[in-house]
Amino acid sequence: MTSDIDKILVVSDIDGTILQAGYGIPGKNIETIEKFVELGGRFTLATGRGITATGKYTDFIHLSVPAILVNGGMIYDYSEKKVLREHTLEPEARSVLREIMDVFPNLGVEILIRETSCAVRMNEEVLNHTAVEHLPFVLTDLETVEDGWNKVLFGDKPEEILIVKDYVENRCKHDERFRLFDFVQTAKIYYELIPKGINKADALRELAEITDTEMENTVVIGDYYNDVELLEAAGISAVVGDAPDDVKEIADIVVKPCLEGGVAELLEMIMNNELK
Repeated sequence: MTSDIDKILVVSDIDGTILQAGYGIPGKNIETIEKFVELGGRFTLATGRGITATGKYTDFIHLSVPAILVNGGMIYDYSEKKVLREHTLEPEARSVLREIMDVFPNLGVEILIRETSCAVRMNEEVLNHTAVEHLPFVLTDLETVEDGWNKVLFGDKPEEILIVKDYVENRCKHDERFRLFDFVQTAKIYYELIPKGINKADALRELAEITDTEMENTVVIGDYYNDVELLEAAGISAVVGDAPDDVKEIADIVVKPCLEGGVAELLEMIMNNELK
């Protein structure tokens, strides 16, 4: 990796990495990001969140380049308020979702369309999701939601999500409609339906192209299984100390836990030229 800070691109996950739901962003992370950017470093976010849920942090986190949103489904420039790249779900997502909702009548369901969150079935987990991310949402039914979906989020208790996951994996073996999409567990209580082949890693490569950055000069930090491909794609990868053990094994560096300023520690290492 280069020692020229202005050629380095740092990309951080949000939830569980740069901040913790219910606790906010550690002040040390905010201060160190600002210092890093002032020195010429480039910093942004890669998250499963959409435009609105991510945008509420841009007053505190200095993003010097566009952000990767919706688990790689979108690259968005907050300074220009402009979508640079976007991937949406195939129309068959509606029939797949209808089947899943019929089989699991208590499963919470939320559809994201750019800046709009459509709650087509509310439960405790989906309500918590909209509250934690301060998401304005529209209560509606599946048949009236317009096309152009960025993703579908399912919410339920951890044991129920595992049952849904098993069902979907089985249906992927027997129904070509299900194989049109990817499914990813983003937290113990959340499972998502996303466009096929879309992930944070490919979005990182797209962002590197947009920002004229060599992949060897990309540094990423995450905390969970949906960050694995991103970690594997980057020049240097880091995870916070409270990441699962098997995710830690993938990373080049393990820093402090999220709330202890793990992101700040990584940036300090870069500014001190400790990464090679």
